Amino acid sequence: MDSVFEEQVASALQNRGYQVHPQVGIAGFFIDLAIADPELPGRYLLGIECDGSAYHSSRSARERDRLRQAVLEDHGWIIHRIWSTDWFQRPEEQLQKVIDAIDNAKAELNSRAEHTYGRSRAVPIDIVAVEREDVIEVGFDRTDSANGQPVSYEEAQPEANLSYALHETPTGILADMVEKIVFTESPIHINEVITRLRSAWGLQRAGARIESVVSHAAQIACRKGNIYKEHEFFIHKEVTIRLRNRQNVLSASLRKPELIAPIEIASGIFDIVSASLGATEDEIITSVSRMLGFKSTSSVLRKVISDVIELEIKDNRLKQQDGLIVIGETASIQNAV
Repeated sequence: MDSVFEEQVASALQNRGYQVHPQVGIAGFFIDLAIADPELPGRYLLGIECDGSAYHSSRSARERDRLRQAVLEDHGWIIHRIWSTDWFQRPEEQLQKVIDAIDNAKAELNSRAEHTYGRSRAVPIDIVAVEREDVIEVGFDRTDSANGQPVSYEEAQPEANLSYALHETPTGILADMVEKIVFTESPIHINEVITRLRSAWGLQRAGARIESVVSHAAQIACRKGNIYKEHEFFIHKEVTIRLRNRQNVLSASLRKPELIAPIEIASGIFDIVSASLGATEDEIITSVSRMLGFKSTSSVLRKVISDVIELEIKDNRLKQQDGLIVIGETASIQNAV
């Protein structure tokens, strides 16, 4: 898509009084332009895809975007496509076609609202800042776990056995507590496990003795077979790993990028790439960051996510194709089994 072409379309519509949002994010990819409904905040009337000249010669790009458009329409969007050659040759005619499409879309959305007993098909939005020049990203509020969306992070609240000091608690009791914490928060970093336990005992910090006792209890818990350790993270075998929104967590360290398990980030990446039928690395990083509950993407978080993408490509679970990152052979075989 030619950026000059898109800017001309956006400018022409803005001059006609329309609210135009560029690069609207959904499920890991972006719609070029979206027309906001001034009467219903939070609803878009129309999504516009601006197809450049290179698009004509790429069959794979056309096929991918056809499937993407089906995904968008399944979410309630109405899409209008503009070809760059048509725009540059007949701009006024093409502009009028867009305006007609906006009017028709508004009528269609109002009709849908009437058929759903007054409930509009408004798309809930969340405006977030991202590290892209001249872009306002507006994305779906991704909180519905039933639709492949990340759930809010749930923090364990273990009950201390105050008959003992934490460092004097029998290893078996601590091991059971560790397993329950991991069941609630899998995957979880060992530092967070220590934080949950010392908080249960009302301690402001954990010294080397407590860290040693908890680490030993975690090893015992792993030997029981329900949990296992991967690097510094503990994972429960019975819990499905999902990317979780950390926006409202109480433990501040949960928002440290280095304390987010690579396997959890990978889960989010695969959700994004599968839903969007491929995405660029920047789109994946932005979407994962937003799904984790971050309003902006720090350089540290960007590197953490990028490293996971690189590892997944190296292991053939993801691959690069036509400038996008898509599902790789290894992941496809695993999903088929």
